[in-house]
Amino acid sequence: MEALLFYLLGWLNLYTDFDTNVVMPNIVITEQANLCQAYGIKDMGTCHATNLKGFYNTKRTIYLHADFDPHNEQDQSRLLHELVHYLQWQNGTNKDACWGDLEVEAYSLQDEWRFLNDIEFRTDPFKLVMLEAACDA
Repeated sequence: MEALLFYLLGWLNLYTDFDTNVVMPNIVITEQANLCQAYGIKDMGTCHATNLKGFYNTKRTIYLHADFDPHNEQDQSRLLHELVHYLQWQNGTNKDACWGDLEVEAYSLQDEWRFLNDIEFRTDPFKLVMLEAACDA
């Protein structure tokens, strides 16, 4: 896992202005119910509906779903997305930023990484528009 983290941080160093010379985040791989509980979702119906696969908790910890496979490129892209949030916090770009804008940045970088690695899945453009629109209100 450490090699994957270094690889993804190196990629982010090349493709962003983030300072990537940071302390490595903690990685916790756990079941969805634990993810939801750590995220603050108490209701299991809501938990399953969110299909939560990972998040960054602002305390140097990235949580990933138990089915995370470090050799799977789709899962690697999910870790990259959470690393973007980690770097947003470590670099202070989260201050005075709208949550939707932070998500759009993470999804956009995730999509760029997917494109460069020939992964066809892309974030739904409507989702990105709605995240940005929430910041315009």
